[in-house]
Amino acid sequence: MDKIKFYLTNRFILLLVTIVLFCGLHYLLTDSILPDTSTKNVWFYSGLFMLFFSILFIEPYYSSPKNVITNSIPLLLVYLSIRSSFKNDALWYVTIALISVLIIFSIVAIALASENESPVSLRNKLSNRIKNIAVFIGRGKVIYSFVFISILVLYKSEIIAEVSDSYLFTMITLWGLVLIIDPKSLHNTFIRETTTLQSNAIGEIFGVQSKKIFLTKLFEDRSKSIKRFDIVTFKYSMQDSDTYAIAGIVFDTYLLNQEKWIKILQLGTTQNDLSRLKRNIVYKTVKPDEIQYLSDSLRISDFVGVVIEKSSIGTIKFEYSKQTDDIQEGDLLELKVGNRRLFYQVVSGTTELEKLESKNESGFIEGEAIQLGEWQNDVLSFQKFGWVPSINTPIFKADTSNIEVDQYQYPDFELGTIPGTTLPSVINLHEAISHHTALIGVTGSGKSFLAREIIDQLKTDTKVICIDFTGEWKKKLQLTKLNSGNLDAFLAAQDDSIGLVELPTVSNTVGVIQSTENFISLIFSKAKEAYEANTPMRICLVLEEAHTIVPEGNFMGVNDWESKAVVNKMGQVALQGRKYGVGLLVIAQRTANVSKTVLTQCNTIVCYQAFDETSFNFLGNYIGRDLVQALPNLKRYHAIVTGKAIRSNLPMIVNLEREVE
Repeated sequence: MDKIKFYLTNRFILLLVTIVLFCGLHYLLTDSILPDTSTKNVWFYSGLFMLFFSILFIEPYYSSPKNVITNSIPLLLVYLSIRSSFKNDALWYVTIALISVLIIFSIVAIALASENESPVSLRNKLSNRIKNIAVFIGRGKVIYSFVFISILVLYKSEIIAEVSDSYLFTMITLWGLVLIIDPKSLHNTFIRETTTLQSNAIGEIFGVQSKKIFLTKLFEDRSKSIKRFDIVTFKYSMQDSDTYAIAGIVFDTYLLNQEKWIKILQLGTTQNDLSRLKRNIVYKTVKPDEIQYLSDSLRISDFVGVVIEKSSIGTIKFEYSKQTDDIQEGDLLELKVGNRRLFYQVVSGTTELEKLESKNESGFIEGEAIQLGEWQNDVLSFQKFGWVPSINTPIFKADTSNIEVDQYQYPDFELGTIPGTTLPSVINLHEAISHHTALIGVTGSGKSFLAREIIDQLKTDTKVICIDFTGEWKKKLQLTKLNSGNLDAFLAAQDDSIGLVELPTVSNTVGVIQSTENFISLIFSKAKEAYEANTPMRICLVLEEAHTIVPEGNFMGVNDWESKAVVNKMGQVALQGRKYGVGLLVIAQRTANVSKTVLTQCNTIVCYQAFDETSFNFLGNYIGRDLVQALPNLKRYHAIVTGKAIRSNLPMIVNLEREVE
């Protein structure tokens, strides 16, 4: 039954069936297969044929006043030519008036319409109403029915009175059958399978922006049912093989020249139902099991956006488009370049405006991410990739669950993880101290907590000495108070004790600076002696509130040459100390207040949230200008890490938060 219905809704088959039916009925009633060619018959049967032809082939595309004018003018000329055949003047004048009104209404509707005014303007609203009236009355179903009836009346009463009532009844019945045909249900296809697929066809490809982006104009009756992230499949005429179909998502929708268009992003391929796909026609995936399968295989929930112009090797820019809006600064992204899996880290996002044709505009979010590279599991680090991905390369939120991180042990230590992943940021503590490390950030950002963890690890084989003005360290750690008298015993002890040098005041007076320098110089001398005696030591000096111990010259409480000379001397100790095993762990709130001579010797930097311009300028040389912009927005316990001691010596945002046990 379905097959019969399918074939009977084919307009060509329906035309053939109707012609055969008409000829058969005409033969039964008049003993002639076809009507004769007399003028009276030509008028009558032309009316019936035009009604039928209009419903089958014209009306589905009949939508504007131009169509009304095209149909009405020939009819007007016909009725003017047969004026002498009408004995009923009233019927002729009514017919002429109706056709003339349709033509006038159509012309007025066209003349009133203005593309420079909005659709809700009075002028366009009036034009639209007049157009609707003209198109409704001027449809073939209406206007040719009027022609048929008027000719039938003329045919019966004034031309051939001898026609039988049964013949008239048959013609009227045939006219009625023609009227019940729904033009929208008709099709041109002869293969049922192709038509079945047409039910989920949504549009036709009109252009390609790149290898990944396809521009598609939606069919008018499907435009309201399409939304972003709908899954689609299609065959493209330029693809290199018929063994697969392209699978992707609706990446964007927009209105262009009063028509709805979409951008389709290719995310993969599929082999499902290839025989039903017509080239360059886009089909929406509607079956739940297929939607689930393609959603998983194409990773639609992880899709973030595509690479856009002005990207570089080190930094990509991308048009952000995510099904669930859950991307944050520091998140890890991934994309494919050939068979290479590259990772990038989000550092910023801004709003942008895209200009389309006909003055239309479309807004989007532009993200920026720095390249970390390929993950090298054997060395627990990223390897930089030396080229830029192509425009419109799909980007996904990184899923690192399939990466098994190799085990590591001291002196390697996990600072934290890349936000949202299980990938660690590993620091070598021996190198961190031998080449000096700085922890920088505002109060409460987590500097001291991380320092205590590092110290707890270092005391395994390193003598740790904390120089503290605040008195906080002795509350948090088991410390041995030091002075010049017991320093030798502390250094010689074979235990994991931590030394404390407690200074009397927090102000950077000459006395405080001088006493600090004396103690550091003494430690330096002891380390040098041990080195020269072939019994080297490993010593870590923790400078808490470093701006008090080694202040920048412009920030000294007593601005004299003696204080500056002492600070410079400590800078020289920092410069030479690494040779003899003396390293620094510098803790400061602002780089502006700390001696640049000391800070520039710190080859490893852990920078928490910061706001001052001086810190931005100084840190820009270490972490790059792109990441500096991220400093004010860093979450608590998040930091940018970089330097010699970091396994991945690329600057990156790391989550240093610890789980509470």
